[in-house]
Amino acid sequence: MALYGLYAADPKTGPADAVRGARQMLERLEQLNYRLRGDLREPLRIGIGIHYSEAIVGAMGPPRSQMITAIGDPVNTCARLESLTKEYDCAVIISRQAADAAGLNLAGHELREAQVKGRREPVQFYALRTLADLQG
Repeated sequence: MALYGLYAADPKTGPADAVRGARQMLERLEQLNYRLRGDLREPLRIGIGIHYSEAIVGAMGPPRSQMITAIGDPVNTCARLESLTKEYDCAVIISRQAADAAGLNLAGHELREAQVKGRREPVQFYALRTLADLQG
């Protein structure tokens, strides 16, 4: 889990930062797969879920080794979106909320909807297969 926008003057920059982070992760994975191409039967893959909403954030753990973490519906929703990457055979699932806040232009991509565990309302999202799809 990665949290974006925590220390920004405007926390609304978080979704765009999260998209940049996802791009960098996918670029590095492409590089790693290229380097290991002779050793792997098939390329390594990852699934990334991105969502945007307010969460409960704080320091957890013993005083000398605390870490910042988040809890609440947005965290659970993000985890559920990440797990949908397997079902939709894609690299990134980004909620409509996060895509809008990040200013992505996803024209041509289908806006999907799924019921996710722990939520009454379905979540709208985009399933993005490749790094190029995330360039929006």
